[in-house]
Amino acid sequence: MDGKKDRIQSLTLLLCVVLLGLNFWQLRQISDLRNQLGSVESNLQMETRRLDERVQAVQRTGMEADKLVQDWDIISAEPDRASRSLRVEASVSLKEWREDTAAELLWTGDGGTVGEGSAPLSGGGKGTFTGVLEIPLDRGRLEFALDILIGDGGSQRRENLGGVYDTGELLPVQCTYQGGRTQAEYLKGAFTVYECGAELYTKNYAARTLETEGQVFRLRRNGEIAAEQAAEPGDRLDEYSCGKLSAAAEPGDRMALTFFCRDENGLGYEFLLHDWVAVAERDVAPVNSEWEDWPRLTWD
Repeated sequence: MDGKKDRIQSLTLLLCVVLLGLNFWQLRQISDLRNQLGSVESNLQMETRRLDERVQAVQRTGMEADKLVQDWDIISAEPDRASRSLRVEASVSLKEWREDTAAELLWTGDGGTVGEGSAPLSGGGKGTFTGVLEIPLDRGRLEFALDILIGDGGSQRRENLGGVYDTGELLPVQCTYQGGRTQAEYLKGAFTVYECGAELYTKNYAARTLETEGQVFRLRRNGEIAAEQAAEPGDRLDEYSCGKLSAAAEPGDRMALTFFCRDENGLGYEFLLHDWVAVAERDVAPVNSEWEDWPRLTWD
């Protein structure tokens, strides 16, 4: 009787071991299957991305092939005192053209809410047309987009030349802040800026390098000029500095360090270099002015 009982226990134990082994095997199979499914999903995602990239590349190729504009460039950009505008000269090359092909350059500011204008393009030799747009500079810094309107045999087609441009960045005279050592201090009711620095440069598409004069550093308090000092030429061409600028101030006053100069035509440019707020005695904090406000042009 005991032998029979022992055989049953042994058989039960063996069966448990077999079932345990079977469970481990099933868990291993499930784990392998999960890994395989994960790998398949990853491969599918990768192939989907590759397919999307191919589709986008084909779409871009199709769109490029469908465009009539082969190439274009800004030749020059100069302020015009008489019209208080920026005269932007552009060149556009077409892939296909005829003797009666006519083209017109268009600008649109902020989707047309700020302004828009156009200028006819002339030339056409070898498919290259040129024209000059007048974009207003008396409305502050302006973002705008460029398009071209192409007329050919009674039909018209409009194409975007790509990108959004900025009148402030197209001005021929530009200024870089060179104030790595500039420090500001608010002490005993006086706001003082030390080690002011600026460097002028000309945009590479300007018609020519413009000479400047009357370079001064200004300290503005709440927008008004509180102090100014003639700039001293630096070691390099068009590099300027001054030791310090100081003006009376009260807590909460906005103080801005700017650089002013005039070009050879008498047009004044004022660039923002840095701005702060006088918080409390011995305490100042940097702030950021609205980019639309700078540079400021002086026409008189």
